[in-house]
Amino acid sequence: MSVLPPLPGCGELATIRIEVYGGGGLDAAAYACAWHAASIVATIEAAGWSACPAPRVPESGRPCGHVYRYPTGGLADPPGDTHPRWCDRDGCAARRRHRSTRLPLTPRSPAPSAGPPAAEDPPTGAPTAKGPAFEAPTTEAAADVALAQATVPGAGPVLVVAVGGAEPGELMLTLDQGRVLSYRLRRLLDLAAATHARRAGPGVRPRNRRGCP
Repeated sequence: MSVLPPLPGCGELATIRIEVYGGGGLDAAAYACAWHAASIVATIEAAGWSACPAPRVPESGRPCGHVYRYPTGGLADPPGDTHPRWCDRDGCAARRRHRSTRLPLTPRSPAPSAGPPAAEDPPTGAPTAKGPAFEAPTTEAAADVALAQATVPGAGPVLVVAVGGAEPGELMLTLDQGRVLSYRLRRLLDLAAATHARRAGPGVRPRNRRGCP
């Protein structure tokens, strides 16, 4: 009982802290959103550990699926362990690289409405301004992002963006490139929000042309 299997987290902000106990005391703390709490508890208990959920997360910013291993617990890294702290420890030798939990980039679909369609909504299949029975795309390509690091000596961590879950669909970025990308994405999202506000109608004050927050 020295290994905790990968947990079915989604990477969203955790709202539940799950204490993991072995034979001697508190060994680790897992974090989950309300959606994945039950499956994470089941995974931990199936591996032979005790899981005690607490509906409170004292450490902010922990993602769903994250596990903190206490240095004095039964899940602590053994001396000489070569896995990075963020590694999921799943198939590293076969992949020839360490990898963190894969965080999805596809937003979770909202629950479908159970009520009747609103009066202003056109019926399904009705003609619209764009032509008869126009249908917008309803699916998005599955995508996720994770940390990775080759198992060769001296290798450093990189960001891996995977589309469709296939190895050929991966894009690797250095950590510095990832930081720059996060700035560029914020810039583009701000521009998109400003454009949407200008189209919202009269009385909406547009943002300045430079897009400064």
